[in-house]
Amino acid sequence: MTHSVTLNIPDHLYSPLLEKANQTGKKPEDLMIEYLQTMIKNTEDDPVEEFIGAFNSELPDWTENHDAYFGTSLSE
Repeated sequence: MTHSVTLNIPDHLYSPLLEKANQTGKKPEDLMIEYLQTMIKNTEDDPVEEFIGAFNSELPDWTENHDAYFGTSLSE
């Protein structure tokens, strides 16, 4: 089953999407579906999700970059 969604995408987002679609030979809507699938998979498989909001952090981008911060900690 499929569903239709109509989006009003601003030029600053649509232009790179169209460029990437042209580079890969895919339709923009197919790339959007791939991006959504990746985003959903990444949020479902996030092992630190249960800790969101559990403590204060002085890192404003922690939610977006926690994997990088953990990687840095592990490498030290």
